Amino acid sequence: MRFVLDLEYGADGVRGQVTRQGCDRPEPFHGWLDLLRVLEEPYIRGNPWDGP
Repeated sequence: MRFVLDLEYGADGVRGQVTRQGCDRPEPFHGWLDLLRVLEEPYIRGNPWDGP
């Protein structure tokens, strides 16, 4: 999966928007932790990384 990140860094931290490959609508984020949340893959049943 590819992402396009539009980052702005200022006195109040980082913010911007992420556009996923194949998606027309960007998703905004505010802060590093929120960016990580946006970049996470959605849960897919049977994903081998989920464990037992």
